[in-house]
Amino acid sequence: MTGSEDLIRQARSATVGTLPKSPRKNTAVIACIDARVEPNRILGGDQGDFHVIRNAGGLVTGDALRSLMVSQFHGTSRVIVMMHTDCAAMAYPTATERDRLEAETGRRIDFDLYPFDDLETELRRGVQRLRETPFLPNRDNIKGVIYEVDSGRVRTVVE
Repeated sequence: MTGSEDLIRQARSATVGTLPKSPRKNTAVIACIDARVEPNRILGGDQGDFHVIRNAGGLVTGDALRSLMVSQFHGTSRVIVMMHTDCAAMAYPTATERDRLEAETGRRIDFDLYPFDDLETELRRGVQRLRETPFLPNRDNIKGVIYEVDSGRVRTVVE
């Protein structure tokens, strides 16, 4: 049995119970895909407490905004944008890596990779984008935080 098959078998045998579509804490979290970043654990929640939207870097991209819109249709009224220290998505890929990948595949990357080099600046930019978009009915309770992976601390950057 492959590793993936084993994970699927384990998931089928788990008993989850009935959880509502709307998160119990009425909060959506945009976070990075980094395995060290577990929003439920970091924020003191449990399964079903938050809608968690993840992408490389925890960035406010068009797709994150789309997911957040759906989340708000299901009752969330608060948003936490959570970025973290030691993020591999920062300034990735470099021009050299992008050129190498394009040479290897023979195809140009036709989507934005959203490189950034400063956590706080990018976090502020993302929160501002959410506060300014006309597509979210709930824009008054958006917070930006940085999770420090070495200490486990969460530092508020944007109130």
